[in-house]
Amino acid sequence: MFTHRSPAAPRGAVLALPHGSRRGQAQRKLYPAIAWYDGSASEPAQEVLRNTLRSACEVIGADRGFTLQTREEAVLEIACAHRIVRDELLEIVLGCAARALQQALVCGQLGLVDDSGLLPHEAEGKEHAPVVVALPLDLGGGQRGALCLLRSGSPRALSDLDLEILGALADQAALAVRAANQESALSRLAASLHAFAPQLI
Repeated sequence: MFTHRSPAAPRGAVLALPHGSRRGQAQRKLYPAIAWYDGSASEPAQEVLRNTLRSACEVIGADRGFTLQTREEAVLEIACAHRIVRDELLEIVLGCAARALQQALVCGQLGLVDDSGLLPHEAEGKEHAPVVVALPLDLGGGQRGALCLLRSGSPRALSDLDLEILGALADQAALAVRAANQESALSRLAASLHAFAPQLI
């Protein structure tokens, strides 16, 4: 999993970096704050996420994608990635996918961004064929998530059926992430109880 910790920033603020030459400087400053670690999620949950990402990519002709979640302490975690290497993730999350992710994470709405970086309401008069699609994930407990898909080349416009199928896949991804979070919380609780067990005897 990929974790970006930004303790001073409120939730969602990490996605609102300044544009232009300052963006590169801001991103370079974040690299020391990036921690990579193997998540404690169960293999079945990870397998569901991998299959869900692959299916979502196939539905709309996306090349790659990822799921992420927020944490209470202003942390972004990549729960699963498909055809994206670790070194690319920061650039994608803070770059081309930032506006779509902001729609999904902050507003809880479908985020679509075309190849010029415009949201649908900004791209008046042209058929909207998004290159970035971010679907909100309902994770409960104050956590938010997104399933993000990236398309290249000359992507087609999305139909209502595409969006309906993607919505069902996003629900499936949310269930897998919630299950992994619950399993992780139970493991931490069991470890805490085990640490106190000798004192109770």
